[in-house]
Amino acid sequence: MSGQTTPRSLKELEKEIDRLRKLNREYEVMFESSLDGLVVADGTGRLLRVNRSYLSISGAAEEDVVGCTVQELAGRGFFSSSATQLAVENRRPVTAEQIFRNGTVRTLNTANPVFDEKGEMFCIVTNVRDMSAVHRLETELKEAKDSADRYAAILESMNRQTRQEHYTARSAGMRGVFRLALEYASTAAPVLISGESGTGKEVAADFMHAHSLRRDKPLLKINCGAIPEQLLEAELFGYEGGAFTGARKQGRVGLFEAANGGTVFLDEIGELPAPLQVKLLRFVQSKEFFRLGGNRLITVDVRIMAATNRSLEEMVEQRAFRADLFYRLNVLSLCLPPLRNRGEDIIPLAHFFLQRFSARYGREKTLSPQVCALFEQYSWPGNIRELENLLERLSIINTGPVILPEHLPHRMHNGGEIFPQAARPYREALEAFEREYWEKALKNYSSYREAASALGLDHSTIVKKAARYRIKDPFGAGRASA
Repeated sequence: MSGQTTPRSLKELEKEIDRLRKLNREYEVMFESSLDGLVVADGTGRLLRVNRSYLSISGAAEEDVVGCTVQELAGRGFFSSSATQLAVENRRPVTAEQIFRNGTVRTLNTANPVFDEKGEMFCIVTNVRDMSAVHRLETELKEAKDSADRYAAILESMNRQTRQEHYTARSAGMRGVFRLALEYASTAAPVLISGESGTGKEVAADFMHAHSLRRDKPLLKINCGAIPEQLLEAELFGYEGGAFTGARKQGRVGLFEAANGGTVFLDEIGELPAPLQVKLLRFVQSKEFFRLGGNRLITVDVRIMAATNRSLEEMVEQRAFRADLFYRLNVLSLCLPPLRNRGEDIIPLAHFFLQRFSARYGREKTLSPQVCALFEQYSWPGNIRELENLLERLSIINTGPVILPEHLPHRMHNGGEIFPQAARPYREALEAFEREYWEKALKNYSSYREAASALGLDHSTIVKKAARYRIKDPFGAGRASA
């Protein structure tokens, strides 16, 4: 009879049922063994099935979610958003981040709609990947990178401190400077180092840090005039990720934070923009700051040393520099004399630099007596930096073992005038001449009154000239100036 099932067809049907059962078990095993959460919803977004991983990730019981629509779950605050709902609305695959109500689990969900032969969306399969571990790794990586940056700065600082530095102080003025620097080294108070460009302000900061209790901590340096204002703030205080266009996603540790426990040297402090002067003042007062774009108050222990070749007093009078910041930075002051006022130090410094460059370039050099005499007569407007650069150049280009007068620049053969063949305004040249005249004149006397008597001028005139040209301790450390 045509309506009856034959024994053979029954066996085939049983085999097919067994195959389908086996296939269903395989799908069941795959569905439940996935480390990612899996969600199956119908075309309206109602959850039909979830696996164990999803329940573990979401912290929910199966009966709390199966049978509910994603709209209902979102309305109950179960999660922040739904890729499944977006897939229902857009009828296309959607990937979105999701945060569950426990606030500690963040997932990346990818919802894929499935369509039947008529183009009807009959289900949506959503993959839910727990990103909490990834975010923890990102945080740990950021912290490790910040630590690496800080340790690199510390290592560089320690390497710099272990190098042998040459501190020449045969002249009375420099001996006084180093006595003060040694006293300052034992404190944590801010130091303002002043002096012409090239006089060794950075070396003085190195010296004080190397002899301080912070010598095992970083000494980090920055030139306030060499970096644009926006970048300078980020360099000093650091920034949070996304604080500005081009900022690293993980943010960055600033100089003050990296130097915690150590010292920060702010070179060319007179170039600090006005808005940053306000922020630096607050930091100097409290040792607290916020990173750029951040809201977490950071406290550090950092000693500030600042340097300038400008008159901050005059800048304060001209309202180009904040008076309150000046007084905060100028707790201790150190004024470095120009090289032309350190006659006893010129030749020892020259020999030191020559030995350094001879070793560096493998060319043994010596100075002739005539060159030494010219060095002592020359005014060195560029100070120690000019001397160092000149000897490096002579070490490279001079082929002979002895440096002779003909190897020197023409400007050094004019008897040491300050401005040889200088084409500069008369008032500027006159002021420069007068400054040097008073610096050299006063060092020959023991007091203002003695200088006034010898020079045929009033006592008050000598005092005013010394003040105008900022000649500090003109008669040498420890000598009378009454």
